[in-house]
Amino acid sequence: MKVHAPAAVLVVSILILSGCQQQPPLKTAWKGTVTLAENKQLPIRMVLDLNPPAPSGYFLNGSEQTPIPEIHRDGDSVSFVFSEYGAAMRSVWKSGKLVGNFYRFRKDTVVNTFEASPENGQENSPEAKSTPDVPLVGKFQVYMKNRDGIDSGSVASFWARGDSVFGTFIAADGDLGLMAGKQKGNSVQLGRFTGWQGQMIEMTRTHNEWSGTLIYRMPPAVPFTLSARPAQTTVVPSGKKTTMKDTRKPFAFSGLTVMGDTITNLDKRYKGKVVLIDIMGTWCHNCMDASPLLQRLFSEFGDQGLEVVGLSFELTGDMNAARKNLLMYEERYGITYPVLFCGSLDNTNVEARLHAQLKDFFAYPTTLFVDRNGLVKLIHEGFKGPGTGDEYQTEVNLYYETVQRLLNPKAASR
Repeated sequence: MKVHAPAAVLVVSILILSGCQQQPPLKTAWKGTVTLAENKQLPIRMVLDLNPPAPSGYFLNGSEQTPIPEIHRDGDSVSFVFSEYGAAMRSVWKSGKLVGNFYRFRKDTVVNTFEASPENGQENSPEAKSTPDVPLVGKFQVYMKNRDGIDSGSVASFWARGDSVFGTFIAADGDLGLMAGKQKGNSVQLGRFTGWQGQMIEMTRTHNEWSGTLIYRMPPAVPFTLSARPAQTTVVPSGKKTTMKDTRKPFAFSGLTVMGDTITNLDKRYKGKVVLIDIMGTWCHNCMDASPLLQRLFSEFGDQGLEVVGLSFELTGDMNAARKNLLMYEERYGITYPVLFCGSLDNTNVEARLHAQLKDFFAYPTTLFVDRNGLVKLIHEGFKGPGTGDEYQTEVNLYYETVQRLLNPKAASR
């Protein structure tokens, strides 16, 4: 049968549109939501390039970009894999958006729904600005209400640009990462999603006090109140600081490189050197913040006698999985110092390798600063990342000053 031109054009147009709807766009920015505890919807943003053979992308939190380690596209299906964290996002392109689930694989797997749509350009158009009654800016003591009572061990730090608010909660073992959101009147919502992390803060100001809830992917949500503390910083209580059980002995370690070679503290490369021992894991977001600083120190002071070594405790004891995770971790942060696989987070393994030598070990990362005689001179628990503002700069200064003092103790004592 002969088809007239207008009808032919219509048929072709329908086929083209149908084809476009069957697969997601190859390269664009996306916005969406992930469902958290109590059915709260956490806004997410990401940029994806789904072109074969190696799709790539990253999540956006404010101006911070977190690379997505593995992206797989098969027709109308798109999945993100976070093998270091034991998690994945699996979705299908339906009605102009990706719809799927976030899986955190553990003994009891946690599942959260998510969806995302291509941004159409209007999201970046100027919005009507509102002036908050009282801007959420400054440092605050955080009073968390949990089953055991009130926990006041955390500090909150916030700053603003227009009606955009940024900040984080900071504890002794690190921070929640840079969170971003909006303030509307006396209400604030901040969120962060990186694949490894998914959390949101909702709060309001009533009777001259900020109060709210910290919501994670799984319950319970944690209610809290804030009290202004302009000069407050987080410190580890003296009675809980990590220490060497025997300060006269070196810290002993051994592990496997991604090539399968065994490295120990007795190797010649560490003799007479200042060594930073980074106890970490590729699943740990605070470790991700610390690694670029450790690499920078190694690059700047390696020729003066500094060595850095990472001791990675992984979610699984499987060497093949660990090798894959360590390779991705080293590539992501440009790491040139050894990162050693030291087994799993299993209690027996950690007890034998760490608790046998360290008293009150509690934080990943924990950095041991070792002098040229092989003795631990300083132990630093946790790490406060770029999202903490001035506290991050304090961390950077501490690491630099300690390394320089250990490399040249005579100059430091003048």
